[in-house]
Amino acid sequence: MFSRTKSSGRVALAMVFTSFSYGFDTKAQEFLNKSITIKAVNIKLRDVLEKIEQQAQVKFVYSSKAIKADRKLNITSSEQRLSEVLEALLKPMNVGYKVLGGQIILNANPSLSVSLINEDPNTSDILVKEERTITGKVVDTEKGEPLPGVNISIKGTQRGTSTDSNGKYSITIPDDAETLVFSFVGYDRQEQIIGKRIVIDVSMKVDVRSLEEVVVVGYGTQKKVTLTGSVSEVKGSEIVKSPQPNLSNSLAGRFSGFVANNRGGEPGYDGSSYTVRGFASTGNNDVLIVVDGVPGQIGGLERLDPNDVESISILKDASAAVYGSRAANGVILVTTKKGGKGKPTISYSFNQGLSSPTRLPKLADAATYATILNEIDYYNNPAGGMNQYYSADEITKFSNGSDPINYPNTNWQKEALKSVALQNQHSLSINGGTDNTKYYLSLGTIYQDGLYRNGVTQYKQYNFRSNVEANITDNFKVSLSLAGRQEDRQYPTSSAGNVFRSIYRAYPTVVSVYPNGLPSTGVENNNPVVLGTSAGGINLNPTTVFNGILRASYKLPFVKGLSIDGLYSADRSYNFSKSFSTPYPLYSYDKNNNVYNRVITGGSAGAATLSQDETNTSSMVQNIKLNYELHAGKHNLSTFVAYEQSKNSQQRFGASRINYPTVSTPELSQGGAAATDKNNYGSSYNFTRKSYISRIAYNFNEKYLAEVQMRVDGSSIFPEGKQYGFFPSLSVGWRVSEEPWFKTEKVNDLKLRASYGSLGNDNVGQFQYYNNYSFNNNYVIGANTIHSGIDLTKLANPDITWETAKKMDLGLNTTVFKNITLEFIYFQQQRSNILATRNASIPNVSGIVNPYGSGTLVPDENIGKVNNSGFETSLGYSHAGEFRYNISANFTYAKSKVIFIDEAAGALDYQRQTGRPLYTYQLYKSIGIFRTQAELDTYPHVAGAQLGDLILEDYNKDGKITADDQTRTEYGNVPQITYGVVFNAGYKNFDFSCVLSGQTNVSQYVLPESGQVGNFYSSWADNRWSPSNPNGTYPRVDTRASSSINGGLYNNTFWLNDASFVRLKNVEVGFTLPKTFLSSIKLQQVRIYANAFNLLTLTGVKDYDPEGNSSSGQFYPQQRIINLGVNVKF
Repeated sequence: MFSRTKSSGRVALAMVFTSFSYGFDTKAQEFLNKSITIKAVNIKLRDVLEKIEQQAQVKFVYSSKAIKADRKLNITSSEQRLSEVLEALLKPMNVGYKVLGGQIILNANPSLSVSLINEDPNTSDILVKEERTITGKVVDTEKGEPLPGVNISIKGTQRGTSTDSNGKYSITIPDDAETLVFSFVGYDRQEQIIGKRIVIDVSMKVDVRSLEEVVVVGYGTQKKVTLTGSVSEVKGSEIVKSPQPNLSNSLAGRFSGFVANNRGGEPGYDGSSYTVRGFASTGNNDVLIVVDGVPGQIGGLERLDPNDVESISILKDASAAVYGSRAANGVILVTTKKGGKGKPTISYSFNQGLSSPTRLPKLADAATYATILNEIDYYNNPAGGMNQYYSADEITKFSNGSDPINYPNTNWQKEALKSVALQNQHSLSINGGTDNTKYYLSLGTIYQDGLYRNGVTQYKQYNFRSNVEANITDNFKVSLSLAGRQEDRQYPTSSAGNVFRSIYRAYPTVVSVYPNGLPSTGVENNNPVVLGTSAGGINLNPTTVFNGILRASYKLPFVKGLSIDGLYSADRSYNFSKSFSTPYPLYSYDKNNNVYNRVITGGSAGAATLSQDETNTSSMVQNIKLNYELHAGKHNLSTFVAYEQSKNSQQRFGASRINYPTVSTPELSQGGAAATDKNNYGSSYNFTRKSYISRIAYNFNEKYLAEVQMRVDGSSIFPEGKQYGFFPSLSVGWRVSEEPWFKTEKVNDLKLRASYGSLGNDNVGQFQYYNNYSFNNNYVIGANTIHSGIDLTKLANPDITWETAKKMDLGLNTTVFKNITLEFIYFQQQRSNILATRNASIPNVSGIVNPYGSGTLVPDENIGKVNNSGFETSLGYSHAGEFRYNISANFTYAKSKVIFIDEAAGALDYQRQTGRPLYTYQLYKSIGIFRTQAELDTYPHVAGAQLGDLILEDYNKDGKITADDQTRTEYGNVPQITYGVVFNAGYKNFDFSCVLSGQTNVSQYVLPESGQVGNFYSSWADNRWSPSNPNGTYPRVDTRASSSINGGLYNNTFWLNDASFVRLKNVEVGFTLPKTFLSSIKLQQVRIYANAFNLLTLTGVKDYDPEGNSSSGQFYPQQRIINLGVNVKF
């Protein structure tokens, strides 16, 4: 009988019973309409039910304790419906029933439904537990509007539901359930005692101050209301709304004080560069990444699965001092998801994307380029006339396509690139647990294809994560986090920069591929149609990353509030690179002899070459921390002391071989046999850190706030006597809104705060306190014997020490009218002891500046000084109701100022870097174009200038154009102003989100590589000055832009772009399927969505993406990505 089935069936039933409401459906009615013929005289109920099971093909489920199955009875029926038989059989016994699928559940109280719970350990009977259904409606307290999407759960379990579009809900609960929990973003969490009620209506209040909200900070969490540092946070639920293969691309526009720029879109190398409050050092400006409490975890954040992220916090001020020597540039804290109490929840997400360049420059067509070549010859030899290179008839042939082999009009972008590339992501996770054990497990894959036609570029990623926590005792907890990732990168042997350089330079007057299928020589024997394929070989670059963290914590029972915790982390990565460059043929057509001339390119000297490299990197971090918390009346104290140590090591080996006799054996052992055909190299390093850390946080009644942090760091990067640094910080806060005299309904919360601290930066080259040598030259000594020579390449600096940053913040946080939040921060930073080389003020005749023509002997010294100051602000508004939305905007102004950098004696004030922002350009100022001979005769110009050339300003008014006329630009390539807007909205089952990101006060210098060496952008070609277009807005063309008067010979502001932009960074529209529909397919949630990344950009930059930073524009372009996706919960 079904009541005796085994545990697998019981588990399945339990999942079904707890997921669906009970009642008769269409299938149930079919069972009840079946005809039954039965005759039973003095037969047990159990036996009667078995007979019915055989005839009706159903199963009965019941508790042998609740139903007296041994009771004997009499029943007779002939071709009667099953419903009539059950009525006659069960009603006299006061037994009710429910139909679910092919099962009929019996219970001793017809008014109650049943749910399978567990098996009695002493019997094999299935036990059933009585349940009842609670219904109700949830509304906003003030407005009375229904609240859709409110989460309702049974306290202490993960069992729950949510309100529908009308704010109504229904939840089936066990009879012993005591409390329902109601939670909703922006509202106070509320608990309701169930008692005997079957209808529970709830009014929810707007969460004015979120008093219990915590944010992740260094080595712990803190309540947001008592936070005295500058910390910004975004939840993982927001990040997954921008599901990019590279997590760093999902952060722009979300934080104040955070600058993120996506510099390129090549699969596998498409991450954003990011800084906190801009650049503040002439040295290293990298932000410290801390993942799950491990500083500098190998692998960083870029390739983390967004679905695994719980939150991301950014420490921007002296609050980062708790990370001491590595925190001068700010800290990003990533927290991954952990398990929760309750039955297993399975989540699956998938998105399929189409990527395409945000922007590609439009290039001149063949006829225009042929005309330009004629102009260039004319400028170089006016006596030869205007048609020295191509005749007018030939130019016509380029236009009309009458001779596509000899006079083609090739669009190299179209020939070499696809219009879109495919990419997709899969993510599967399961989480759940009990009171004592919780788990979160996930798997994920990423695939990205490249833009090249028939190309080999692609990126594949496979990742897993396991976070398991266990309570060994009430006081002792342990957790183990394991994560791994396999990153497989594949590229052609030609770099992305070279491929796009060839696309932009390739002559439109040359065929890409001849009608017989032979590829042309393109430009300088580089055919971009071939460069992106495997014809020239393949570069394989797999990387394996593993991270493991073991944690333990113990609450010491003899002192209340005293606990100890610690962690041990082990990270390892293995990077392998194998580039096998093979020779391949290109062809040029000799129209006079109707012959295709073969040219061999690729490899080296007509033979294949192999370069192979492998790098093993490992990191170990251990810390132990003693914590104490005291809450005595209105006094609250939280403190810890900790010891931390880490070790980083790397071993690298590489080798190359040339002159392979065949392309069939791409192995190091198969290269040329001569000694000159082989090259091997290797390197390794180890360095360690030791740290002593402490924090004391005190508040009085959450009104007066103070926090002190101290860290002593020791680093083996520095010489003895210079290895330790002390990095303290102090922050204070005053919640004015908690003062009795300030109470007002309009201002719900007001906090003033300030912080000051010292931080360090040890991210510098190692072994700088030793003289550096290299094997550079061979010498003949004695009887024609050759000996290797050793050259001194860098002098030692025995006094090298920490770069330090002193940071000061003044901040205000407030909430007004219950749903408007405002934050304003003024900040200053003084950076000193920056490592820089004193190579400008030391004269060349000293013999130590550049003795070998390859680099200076002068060591780095702690001489650099840079200040950085500005302000940041954020403003938010939220609205709850049937149409719910929230919007937040952030704005940051951060300007650096060089206080000291080594500059040549006698440098002109207006050319000095000192006193100006970092990384400004030194250029001639372009003030127009020479359009008449009179202008050329009267205004100073460089030698060789002609009509159509740029007018360069005679800045110092000395009547000539010299290097002294160059000036510093106002802005560099790092934006001084960044801003963002984040908007989220929902209506019933629909949701919408978007992120805007922008920057201004930033410049971008781009000089195209054009002339006889390559094609022109249409912006230049169509608007160039020429004798036939004297009003052209671009200068005349020349043999090579990089060495022309108008270009690289006199770098000038004509090619300096205002790189300001506003970008729709992310936009998403989603729809969650109704629960009434999902109940029939046994799913908790299904959401489908459409998403776009970099969808729209408003900028004055003409030919390139404004986030690019290549001075020639030759890089793999940023991508616009359109995604369709689905999220499913089981």
